[in-house]
Amino acid sequence: MNKRIRNVLGNIALVLGSVVFVFAVLEGYLWIDSDLSNPANATVISAAAPAPAAPPASGDPDANVPPGIVAAAKARQRVTVMPDAWQHRDVNVPGAAHAYYWQGVLHVLDSNGFRRTTPFPPKDPNVFRVMIVGDSLTYGYGIQEKDTFTGLLNNWLQKDYRVEFLDLGVSNYQSEDILRVIRTFLPQLHPDLVIYAVCQNDFLPSGVGQYSVDWRFPLPERVKLFLIAHTRSGAFLNGKYDGALRALHLRRDFFDDILRDFAGYQKRFRRDVGEMNSVVNAAGLPPMMALVLDQYPDYHGRGYQITKVAEAALRDAGMDVIPMEDYYRRHDHEVMQVSEWEGHPNEVANYIWAGMIMDRLRERPYLARYKR
Repeated sequence: MNKRIRNVLGNIALVLGSVVFVFAVLEGYLWIDSDLSNPANATVISAAAPAPAAPPASGDPDANVPPGIVAAAKARQRVTVMPDAWQHRDVNVPGAAHAYYWQGVLHVLDSNGFRRTTPFPPKDPNVFRVMIVGDSLTYGYGIQEKDTFTGLLNNWLQKDYRVEFLDLGVSNYQSEDILRVIRTFLPQLHPDLVIYAVCQNDFLPSGVGQYSVDWRFPLPERVKLFLIAHTRSGAFLNGKYDGALRALHLRRDFFDDILRDFAGYQKRFRRDVGEMNSVVNAAGLPPMMALVLDQYPDYHGRGYQITKVAEAALRDAGMDVIPMEDYYRRHDHEVMQVSEWEGHPNEVANYIWAGMIMDRLRERPYLARYKR
């Protein structure tokens, strides 16, 4: 009996020792890999860096993304261990209701959740004001404010037009919430045009979160959180485990949540966008402009199918829709997320979308009256 117990304990010790050894080897590799890729850790585009030049008026925004932005975005996606400078860190910023650094970028939010620290300025009748509504993709998580499509449009078009673009993107907002933003701020800001930057999860009901946590990591939660916080292996393995579950659809992904009751969600979305444009038209403004954002374009994939449904609903509501068909064709299976830990659109995606919006605006007669 004693010999059997010793054998069992010996086997347990062997297994535990093997696990510790593999964990230690992985930890060492990740530290070495992080050191070797250290130059990539500096690929966050500085807030002091000048905004990229606009694509030519008759050019193709896809073909004119500055090489430096493309290189920085790709390098950041190759980083396998999150640098300390990219970790979440709360800070105090005058005028902000909440402020923090994430992915090396300062994020500020006012009491409404908008990316600003000061009240909106009074309307200047000599300036064409554009109010852009949307969710976190419009807010611009993970990138500098100047590199969001709103920031780029301000930088590009203010050189030739008396125009201003206001970013009213709020994280976790769906179409119901965005309708409320329009009702609230249209009479306050007196815009000359409203642009709706649609995220595919705008179909979800207001307040409904995403990503259920099933099949939790097979460790006590406190142990898991300790390993994630104090080792690189813990964070790495947890991310790979989560990704594997989503790939196997054992844990719902972005599209699973949207498609779960898509027929019902479409009715709500159509109602909301119809009311949005009705409110805007009643204020004497031109039809809303709209486009559907997708930083993971997969031609004929689930995201593409959702985009086509959204575009049809927006057109039926009377909006001026910027079609995304060519975008999906050109960028099929191109990943344009900020990093492994931040899935929001990077600077490349925002540059392309800003170019598409700019081209459409230049076609419209209402902006021409504000030519400098």
